[in-house]
Amino acid sequence: MAQKPSVEIRVGIFVAVCLALLAGLIWKFGKYEPITRNTYDLTVVFPNVGGIVKDASVLYGGIVVGKVRDIRLDQEGLLKVDVKLAIFNGVKIRRDAKFVINQSGLLGDRYVDVIPQGGTAEFLKPGAVVQGSSSVDLSEAIRGVVDVLHQAAGTIERVDKAIRRIDETVLSHETLEHASAAIANVDAATSNTVALTLSVRSVVEENRGKVDNTLAKFSEAADNFNKTSQSVDDLVAANQGDIRATTKNLAESAERLNVILTRLERGEGTAGKLLVDPTLHDEIVRLVQNWRKYGLLYKEGNKASPRRPEELQRSEAVQPARPVPSERGTINFGTDSTKPTK
Repeated sequence: MAQKPSVEIRVGIFVAVCLALLAGLIWKFGKYEPITRNTYDLTVVFPNVGGIVKDASVLYGGIVVGKVRDIRLDQEGLLKVDVKLAIFNGVKIRRDAKFVINQSGLLGDRYVDVIPQGGTAEFLKPGAVVQGSSSVDLSEAIRGVVDVLHQAAGTIERVDKAIRRIDETVLSHETLEHASAAIANVDAATSNTVALTLSVRSVVEENRGKVDNTLAKFSEAADNFNKTSQSVDDLVAANQGDIRATTKNLAESAERLNVILTRLERGEGTAGKLLVDPTLHDEIVRLVQNWRKYGLLYKEGNKASPRRPEELQRSEAVQPARPVPSERGTINFGTDSTKPTK
């Protein structure tokens, strides 16, 4: 009878310990905080919360500083989501901090991450409303990656078709035969080139003496040319004064010739008047015509008057014997008229 109470007490103590351990595990893994801990509220406005839930953690610099107390949908105007945060007292957040919804790992829980920016902005007061940044939804990112993979699969399929087409056309049996024939032709051309090179080398070897002799003659001719050039330079240097004097005389003569030509063009002097004055030219032509017609001693205004018959007889008696006529006749000068004798 005395042993029954001790067994019941032991069983009761065991059950109490198990319940305490269970409560501790629930408290630990449920991330519960003491109810008596004081907090203040902040409202963050997000365009999309990306699957965050109530009682999610709030991390500031990687440390848990609060919980998500409430999530509400605001449909007035532009669609937005108001997330009320319960921040522990003693934690001060500056106004320029960014509020972003992140996820721990690929399949981890979502949380509100507070990213500090600077150390000069003022601290947020309890009940303040701030704007949150759009969160990156990993599911949407995975969907985008899947779409990209689908597109890549289509691209790979097109590349496979192109390679298949190249294999069918470029690497066909006929093309490979043509390529083999081309390689054989290249080999033959290389052999011919080698043979030609050997022939040219043999020709050069056979005619090396002639080539050396020719080069020696060219060298001798170059030396002679250099000597001739040196002689010309010495001659020019020795007669530099005479060359300068001759050049100066030529320049002066050219200048005088230019002056004479200028005067001729202006009509100065007898030659200039002959070149410029057409009247003088006409008078000279008329004078020559009169000489031919009336004799070399003809003057204007001294034309011979007709003679009487007795004067003609006396003049014929006084005149000396005429010269023997030639086939062309002779011309008498000094008379009034010039007539050929028959």
